[in-house]
Amino acid sequence: MHRQNVIAGGILLTASIVLVTVGYAKGWGPLGVLSVGIPRLVRGDNPLAASDKLAAVNTSPVAPELASGTWINSEALTLKGLRGRVVLIDFWTFGCYNCRNTLPSMKSWDTRYRDKGLTIIGVHTPELDTERNIENVRREVAALQLRYPVLTDNDYATWNAYKVEGWPTMFLLDKSGRVRWMHVGEGAYDEAEQTIQKLLAEDDQQSDNKSEKTEMTDKVVKPEEEWKKQLPPEKFYVLRQAGTERAFTGEYWDNHEPGIYHCAACGLALFSSKTKFDSGTGWPSFYAPISEANIIQNTDRTLGMARTEIRCRRCGSHLGHVFDDGSAPTGLRYCMNSAALQFEKEK
Repeated sequence: MHRQNVIAGGILLTASIVLVTVGYAKGWGPLGVLSVGIPRLVRGDNPLAASDKLAAVNTSPVAPELASGTWINSEALTLKGLRGRVVLIDFWTFGCYNCRNTLPSMKSWDTRYRDKGLTIIGVHTPELDTERNIENVRREVAALQLRYPVLTDNDYATWNAYKVEGWPTMFLLDKSGRVRWMHVGEGAYDEAEQTIQKLLAEDDQQSDNKSEKTEMTDKVVKPEEEWKKQLPPEKFYVLRQAGTERAFTGEYWDNHEPGIYHCAACGLALFSSKTKFDSGTGWPSFYAPISEANIIQNTDRTLGMARTEIRCRRCGSHLGHVFDDGSAPTGLRYCMNSAALQFEKEK
């Protein structure tokens, strides 16, 4: 019996050594072979991404918003405010050597792709008590020469929202904020970079295909009598007489569907739903136009104060005003009249 126990123990020990060795070779981390089952656990019944394969847009969920924490290297960011950029979220902790092994690639991608539209956010979720101390985190971020934003996640709120089960885990979000790719552990650096490049190119290709819709090509000039015949009274009042509709009465102030907002007079594309936000004012609000080339800004002193009026560059129609109390990333609020817009739902 003793001999059998020795043999069984030896087999178990050998298998454990092999499994742990393979785990380290594959970058599964100090939590080691637990990562073999992590992709299944992370995906669960409500998958955030299709593991190491780039998921299609129509099957990819919108990423959970980042929970509150202390920001290092950046002011507080939101995923909503980062729409229009590709976002890489890296769950790490400074005491994990596998996490540290991924940092050269993270820093390289940040250097090479930041100006092209990539934002890397390191979500620091601690494993040990020493990793909860914010000064320790600041010191390590500086020592590791990380230049991209780092968010502390001491209460595991962001970790739990993304259903993460081990360090390191990275997620790649497309420009519309959808989770398109994820990876657990070290490795897959080539695949990650190729995915970054594909996601950065996605909207560029779509913009090329839609250039005729989103950029002004010629001006539309008509007599006011012709505009009056073409437009319904409420639209003529706003567009051609610089009127303002009453708050909370317009068609689009509470519209949350994806799509493009065109000039209701000439059809020029002006704003995208990607930059629309809830300002609480009762008018459709955007933090940026599709293209600065599609709008005109004039000084408006009609109410005894100086305001910045926004007009359509193609036909000169009044759209609304822009204010400096808006949303990130521009801090602007393009406050538009629903009557001045025509919404085209994304197909």
